[in-house]
Amino acid sequence: MLRVAVLINLAPRKLGTFELWLAALAAEARLRGHRMDVFGHEPVHPVIAGQLRDLGAGWNRIAQLERHPFASVRRLARDYDVLHLNLFGPRARTSLIAYAAWPARTLFVNRHSMIEPGVIRAASARRLLDRISLARVAGVASISRFVKAWTDERYALKPAESRVIYNGIDVERFTPPPATRAANGKVRVLAAAFLRPDKGMHHAVGAFALLRDSSATLQIAGDGPEQSRLIDRARSLGIQDRVEFLGLRNDLPQLLNGAHIFVHPVVSQEAFGNTLAEAMASGCAVIASRVGAIPEIIEDGVSGLLVDAGDETGIASALNRLILDSGERDRLGMNARKRVVERFSLARCVREHFDWCEDIAR
Repeated sequence: MLRVAVLINLAPRKLGTFELWLAALAAEARLRGHRMDVFGHEPVHPVIAGQLRDLGAGWNRIAQLERHPFASVRRLARDYDVLHLNLFGPRARTSLIAYAAWPARTLFVNRHSMIEPGVIRAASARRLLDRISLARVAGVASISRFVKAWTDERYALKPAESRVIYNGIDVERFTPPPATRAANGKVRVLAAAFLRPDKGMHHAVGAFALLRDSSATLQIAGDGPEQSRLIDRARSLGIQDRVEFLGLRNDLPQLLNGAHIFVHPVVSQEAFGNTLAEAMASGCAVIASRVGAIPEIIEDGVSGLLVDAGDETGIASALNRLILDSGERDRLGMNARKRVVERFSLARCVREHFDWCEDIAR
């Protein structure tokens, strides 16, 4: 039996990608006869807390771990074979505690959601400190080839120390609607994100004003500091009646089932694109920016359409193409679902994470 501690810099207060991943990982541990405990922040969503408890996974507070570092080092070294670090930086306090917990083997998962040029050109002193910090790590996993290339260079990793494990999508939760998406004369376009400038939602709004079909509607799910600016832009372009701001939502699967097209106009170097992959799993025809790891998820013209980041004319052209051609929407949506099921499923993701734990513990 392998004893695994998953240390995650997250308060699982909603039923999102990482929360579902934790529960699936606990189920995989139980299936393999291993013991898994989670160290995280609070509050904990009651559904996730209940699932972890039912699967025999203990819940521990990161704050308690960090409050008593020397005792925590002894505890982790005594109670666990593998320490699985998620969403922490290499020099975070929890990371340093894990490194010191010999003989437990530490695994580090790089889940950078965005990689900006300023991060890539980090000061050489910081890079050196990161490399020294990771010297005690048994292996590093990145969530895409794009992130792996950056990670290998920044941390000077050897090939044997580094691998790619893509994020996983729950393809049972995100699934196409039972009936074909009928437009009935009105095509619904959906975008979903935390509304900040790097998500590029202002370009989705700008592109909508360029459409030839004035009956199509755009729904934007999410909240954030950019929301008032987006509302003002829709009003200034005269399309406020065609753009609906839904706010923060917990029913994304249902929203995706009601949409014909999903647009993902991000302008930063995205490390994976969870919401994009969820839309693909739901059978939506997707349009996304050609940045970061997104070309690893979408095969342009096969499982979605790629456009240049910030190109409102390009987004509008792709939207016009899909609004006018329901057959093309169906083809891209079917291929998108197939690609996520085959390459980015949650089941595959948790299998690969536990294969990794078992490899390192041998």
